Amino acid sequence: MSSKNSKKDSCLFLWLNSNEFHAIEASKRGVTVGQMYTQSGTFFRLIRRLFLMLHLPSISLLLNSWKKNIKFYDTVIIHASQLAPPVVKYIRKKNPDIRIIVWFWNPVDKCVPLDKFSGTNCEFWSFDEKDCKSYGLRYNSQYYFKGLKLENRKIEYDVFFVGGDKGRINELIEIQSWLNNNLVTNYFHITPTKKINEKYRDVYKERIPYSKVLEYISKSNAILDIVSENQNGLTLRPLEALFFNKKLITNDRNIIYKDFYRKENIFILGTDDIDYLPEFLNEPFIPVDLNVRNNYDFDTWISRFFVENNEFNNK
Repeated sequence: MSSKNSKKDSCLFLWLNSNEFHAIEASKRGVTVGQMYTQSGTFFRLIRRLFLMLHLPSISLLLNSWKKNIKFYDTVIIHASQLAPPVVKYIRKKNPDIRIIVWFWNPVDKCVPLDKFSGTNCEFWSFDEKDCKSYGLRYNSQYYFKGLKLENRKIEYDVFFVGGDKGRINELIEIQSWLNNNLVTNYFHITPTKKINEKYRDVYKERIPYSKVLEYISKSNAILDIVSENQNGLTLRPLEALFFNKKLITNDRNIIYKDFYRKENIFILGTDDIDYLPEFLNEPFIPVDLNVRNNYDFDTWISRFFVENNEFNNK
């Protein structure tokens, strides 16, 4: 058995929802995936919230079946969230020697404070390079999955956007208005986040499964990526564009420093001439070298947790 595979075999990857698309794909690649808590229904979420708010003992009653084998794992990767700290503390108590990696897939200030994990001797890793410098975290890239195939569908839209409001609603509507006025076909699927902005109630749509997102990508020429203010890490949108050979429109000006950046494939809002956008969309996509794309594949991503002093975690 190779060293790479043996590390996968002894690694547990914990999610809030193990039925999420990326969790399922990770499990297909040889990593044991688990769901942190046993249930996710409304009643159970109320019980769980009560346990966590009151710091009640016996949190093990709420945890899923992975807890039975936690002593047999060498490494656990757990998604950072408000619900993660008590799980990390439980794991550390049950397996004092296990390596615990807390993975920030969102900016720290929008996720969970680091001090919530105090006393757990865990490692903090993030996709956001600015957070890595600000908080002393270790860096790993965003990831996706090579080998995924889109169904061959007729192109219906020049531009596709999917995502939550997250304070971006005004910017998104402005962009969509420009596209409409310039006869650029588009589909925007904006979902509300937290409190609904009543002004845009008619704009919001229900959340859709990721399989539906892939369907819209297959019917689109380009993907729109609007990053939150002060975010410095890649979202999934650029990687979807990279892996599916779709053009990308983004407001992330730092993307020019990425190894997959090609001006023929990526249009930067606020930098490139907006009047050139229709022409950009009509020009062919320029394929990116497979070695570059593989830098963002899940297998490469997880392997970097086990390589010391590599170019990624030294950022």
